[in-house]
Amino acid sequence: MEKTDDSPQEKRLGETDDLVEHIGADIWQAFRAYENAMYESVADHGFPDISVADSEILVLVAAKGTRLVDIARGRRISKQAAHEQIQSLVGRGYLSVENDPTDRRAKIIRHTEMGKRLIEEMREVKVNLNRKVEAAIGTSGLTQLKALLAWTKTAVE
Repeated sequence: MEKTDDSPQEKRLGETDDLVEHIGADIWQAFRAYENAMYESVADHGFPDISVADSEILVLVAAKGTRLVDIARGRRISKQAAHEQIQSLVGRGYLSVENDPTDRRAKIIRHTEMGKRLIEEMREVKVNLNRKVEAAIGTSGLTQLKALLAWTKTAVE
C-alpha cells in the first residue's frame, strides 16, 4: 500500500489555490497591475514618494478644500489616522491645513501648488493608461470591459 502525504500543510496550500480562483481575484490582479503602472509612472515624473494611502487622501481633497472629518469618513478611518496621513503629506509639501472660518474647531485641508501638480500628473497618467488598455483591446473591447465591470459591480451590491 502506497502512503500519500496528506499533511495539513499540503491541504492548506490546495485550499489557498481555491481561494484565488474567483472573479474578485481576477479583478484585483488587474487593478493591482494598473495601480503599479500608475505609481511607477508618477514616480518617473517626479513624485517618487507617493503611496496608495497618500493618493487615497489626496483624491478626497476638493478644489475648495475639505474638512479633516470628511476625509476620515471618506477613507473609513479614524480622525486620528487621517490626521497622521495628512500631516505626512503636509510635511512633504502636498497639502496645507487651515482653520475652518465657519468652525474654529475644524480644519480645512487644501492642495498646495505641488499637490495640484501631483493631482494633474495622476490624471495624465490615468489618461495614458486608459489609452494603453484601449490600444491593447480596442475601442469596442474597452467599452465592453467597462460594461462588464459595471454589471459585476451591480451584481455584487
